[in-house]
Amino acid sequence: MAHHVRNHRLRGLGIIALAGWMSACTGAPAEELSENKPPPGSQAGAMIFYTPRGGPVDEAGFIWLGPPEGLGGRVLEGDPQIFARIDHSGNGVTAGLFKATTGTLEVTFPFTEHATILQGEVTITDSTGQSHLYKPGDSYFIRQGQVIIWDVKDKQVIKSFFNVVEPP
Repeated sequence: MAHHVRNHRLRGLGIIALAGWMSACTGAPAEELSENKPPPGSQAGAMIFYTPRGGPVDEAGFIWLGPPEGLGGRVLEGDPQIFARIDHSGNGVTAGLFKATTGTLEVTFPFTEHATILQGEVTITDSTGQSHLYKPGDSYFIRQGQVIIWDVKDKQVIKSFFNVVEPP
């Protein structure tokens, strides 16, 4: 497993590289995707509310991230698609929204993450076999380098995330 984690780190250290990757896909300068830029429809300097009073998540600004393998995932079942909106990135810290559609992935986390499910459900299983179904309002914490199984049975799941890339 350590070899798998090392190889994954060589492909890019997670979300920090995501802004550059998204820039290449969209043609937008990385600074526009990764600075403290308010999401579409919000005012500069205003707090960001991801789910006002439990309503649906505003999906404006999500960008397709390409095949999960490009970010260190391995598809185990289905054809999951992944999307993100970066609301902050700097100094090894990234925050925003992430969306995944139906499917099952094995993921070696390239960062330490705290996340809260906003919409949909996902079952996460760790390398010890411990499994939990996360629903809106549930939060989790995963350390950099942990291997998990991410399983979305419904149409999609959306989470807010706060990631930190720790030095090797």
